[in-house]
Amino acid sequence: MLTESGLSDGAWTRIVEAVRRGQADELIPLLDELEDAAANAGLDGVTGSAREYRPLPASSPGVRTVSGWRCPHTHPCGRAEVGADRGIERRCELTGDPMAWAHVTSV
Repeated sequence: MLTESGLSDGAWTRIVEAVRRGQADELIPLLDELEDAAANAGLDGVTGSAREYRPLPASSPGVRTVSGWRCPHTHPCGRAEVGADRGIERRCELTGDPMAWAHVTSV
């Protein structure tokens, strides 16, 4: 759908390569291209309005855990609030259902 709406061939590959190289100056225009194609397809906010790039901490190997609230539904919308206060319950804006607390651990 995005390709049909103007996303250039190989855009995903260039995005991944820019992230791997830590090239924020290359990444921002690629995300702009992605957002333009999404807008042409009638999709809003694919990349979000606040963009920030921080390199992965490759110099500190080991187990990493990220916690936060996530969409509780079988087909989740992708909403997540990483690092949010667990003591303040979040709810789905559409259904009112409580968001689910989740932990993701990687090595």
